[in-house]
Amino acid sequence: MSELLENRWQDTKTALLEGLNGNKKAVMASTLENTRKWLNETAGAGATSAGNVATLNRVILPVIRRVMPTVIANELVGVQPMTGPVGQIHTLRVRYSDASDGNEVGEEALSPFKIAAAYSGNADDSDPKAGATAALEGSAGKKLSIQILKQTVEAKTRKLSARWTFEAAQDAQAQQGIDIEAEIMAALAQEITAEIDQEVLASLRALAGTAQQAYDQNAVSGTATFVGDEHAALAVMVNRVANTIAQRTRRGAGNWAVVSPHALTVLQSATTSAFARTTEGTFEAPTNTKFVGTLNGAMKVYVDSYAADSTDVLVGYKGTSEADAPAFYCPYIPLMSSGVVLDPSSFEPVVSFMSRYGYVELNNTASSLGNAADYLGRVSIANVTFS
Repeated sequence: MSELLENRWQDTKTALLEGLNGNKKAVMASTLENTRKWLNETAGAGATSAGNVATLNRVILPVIRRVMPTVIANELVGVQPMTGPVGQIHTLRVRYSDASDGNEVGEEALSPFKIAAAYSGNADDSDPKAGATAALEGSAGKKLSIQILKQTVEAKTRKLSARWTFEAAQDAQAQQGIDIEAEIMAALAQEITAEIDQEVLASLRALAGTAQQAYDQNAVSGTATFVGDEHAALAVMVNRVANTIAQRTRRGAGNWAVVSPHALTVLQSATTSAFARTTEGTFEAPTNTKFVGTLNGAMKVYVDSYAADSTDVLVGYKGTSEADAPAFYCPYIPLMSSGVVLDPSSFEPVVSFMSRYGYVELNNTASSLGNAADYLGRVSIANVTFS
């Protein structure tokens, strides 16, 4: 174990980071270091056997590499890794430092709640315009205060275990060449990841509140010559919600959407839709939440294969910074395993997996640009037909 975690660790880490870029690479590097620290602690306690080292090489690290970059949180919310069981997430806030007509000291600047039209000019909001040069000459102007706000996040836990028989493992290996242990561990990891995806999506749908727009195929205006003409109205509704997000956040229009397979069919069949399918998505998760195309060339569309037909279309915005998002996923140790142990009562092999991560929503007006809901919107769907 010490050979892997010390002498060969840098080579192993470099291999696992290959092909990743930007924040995904940074997050993976941080969580791998957390995993290494955990392994050193368990090895020091005598809990790691030679068999578990083989399991680590063959299963755990490859599964971390395959699963971690494909969590849907990477695409929809901010991702800030934790270095311990309790950490902090950070967001940026800009406030007015000077009072003027229409604002007070400490009020939020650049937000949907306060736009001081004349803060940099003649300081008269009733007649906003640039001030006289003579009046501002030699003056630095009014000041903005830029603050980094912190919010505590605590790592939570998910656990799964599975068991099998030696006979089943021997037969599968002999007849089909299947490594039962590796297959079961991969299944456990994918189940945990799928549940994390669903937790994030359920949280964002709840934050978005009631639907801001409604797509009812029976209420589409005009005379359709083909059912696809009526389906095209869904993209219009999605665009309206995306632009409403821009209006509320002063950041940008919604740049991602999560749809059900039902809604995806509507987008794909629309005659005048600007939806462009992808055949080789840059986000291919093993958990049935996949990148399926773009809308209007900019908005990324993901399909949640677990969503019911009646599920609303979820639209949201994530900025270029990991601090500019409605919620934050904070991975700590992506996968921890007990290794294969024997049940003393049945002598069957048993393996357990655990994942630890934090998740926090910015729904407090004191620590975000208004509210997390400003970044999100929903479009309800009703009376859809395909013929």
